[in-house]
Amino acid sequence: MNTESAPAPPITEESELDRELLEVARGIAEVTWELKGLNTVVIDLRGRVSYTDFVIVTTGTSDRHVNALAKRIDEAMADADRKPLGTEGTDQGRWALLDYGDIIVHVFNRQARKDYDLERMWSEAPRLDLDDAPSDLYGHFEAEGFEV
Repeated sequence: MNTESAPAPPITEESELDRELLEVARGIAEVTWELKGLNTVVIDLRGRVSYTDFVIVTTGTSDRHVNALAKRIDEAMADADRKPLGTEGTDQGRWALLDYGDIIVHVFNRQARKDYDLERMWSEAPRLDLDDAPSDLYGHFEAEGFEV
């Protein structure tokens, strides 16, 4: 009987890409925490849709906060040499959409997040484990039917 363990499978280009995207998605979540974005969720859509791998949703507490979150996320992505394919709503404060291809970020105000309810739309999709997320930035709005 051979007791040697089988060699680990070679790292494929796809798994390296997956690891990189996970790191970028986690980094975006951390940026939202730095600016006190509420209820940040990273939804893993790999293999579920063709247009992106991750959707990140967070909430700002005011129009200015939504805009500041969107601006800071975009700056962090630019620092990482990731330019958006498109942005929308970054000057209005209700909802900002930042599309980086593999990762799409939605920064909502409270009412817009409730109206769009992306978490419910993707309720069957796994979430990235953010076990070190600051607990004081989660659990907001549940009394009014908001689900995280």
